[in-house]
Amino acid sequence: MKRQLFIILLLGTSVCLSWGQNNPKEYYKYINEAELACLQMSDENDLGQKAAKCYEKAFAANRPFSKDLRQYLLLYSYNKQGRMDVALECAHILAQRGMLWPKWYDADTAFQRTLYLIKDTTRVITDPELVAALDSLRARDQRIRTSASRWGDDADKATAVTDSLNMQSLIELFQHYGYLNEDNAGELYANITELLFIHNSKTRTAELPFDVIEKAVKEGTYDARSYMDFYDECLNWRWDRESAFQSRYGLGFSSHIVIGNTLFIYPTGDVKEIDSNRRALGVSETHADYEKKLESAFLMNGAGFVPRLNIDDWGGEEEDAQAAAEARSDIDSGKVKGRYVIKP
Repeated sequence: MKRQLFIILLLGTSVCLSWGQNNPKEYYKYINEAELACLQMSDENDLGQKAAKCYEKAFAANRPFSKDLRQYLLLYSYNKQGRMDVALECAHILAQRGMLWPKWYDADTAFQRTLYLIKDTTRVITDPELVAALDSLRARDQRIRTSASRWGDDADKATAVTDSLNMQSLIELFQHYGYLNEDNAGELYANITELLFIHNSKTRTAELPFDVIEKAVKEGTYDARSYMDFYDECLNWRWDRESAFQSRYGLGFSSHIVIGNTLFIYPTGDVKEIDSNRRALGVSETHADYEKKLESAFLMNGAGFVPRLNIDDWGGEEEDAQAAAEARSDIDSGKVKGRYVIKP
């Protein structure tokens, strides 16, 4: 009982922290600094503490995104960096969103027990009607793609019509609720938005309402990192194969590929223009910063600072090794522009 009262008192203190001042530009600035510091952490330096302080400044600047709350919890649980009151507030917000998973933080058993207590005693604040509406869009999207009659011209037309209807419904949800975010929709807000935009890019030639999501990004309610990634992926699907692919933000599945033990990074446009486009969204992370994080995600088996690692599976170790060797040879000879990183 004493322990529960202690946790409740700490949560009461942490809720009073000055968080979420609606300044996404400052948010992304400090998140980028925190992630770069994490990449260089070691037992010999204090960059873990620097990273924690940067996360705290970011959380004060804008309502935090869940991926960043989790990174702070990992820092606190595994590296003992940061502050307990901040870590508890991170856990509280994640629990409110239905997105706190204590099993991830098993480095500190006592802290993990506290996280389970927070999860069990916190009321989830997501809107059940909104969540159900988004789930319905996802179900309709998947149903048209897994139906028995999904092949042929008629099926393609039916899929395109469904994608169009789903997009219309999604935008109506944005308009009705004013915004979609992790507080009212959990992670569905981004997952389903990304899914529907990408599928519409595959099946329809109509202009897509990116302006709705970009407005939410600039207001700090939609994660710019997710938006940049799926925007470039949509571009990729609509790419005219007779011309060079030009990425807007340096992301998407053409930016890199992992084959076997090698990460290949390919230029997808003018880097100065890419960085300018990022700044226009309020994102201070440059393409060079992104590449550092990409390499770390590859070498460290998945550090969560990049949207994804694009992996090309050729069917087995020997096939992967041969494909990687050929791709390296193309870059070494100058036949293909790019660079690569080999995992030891």
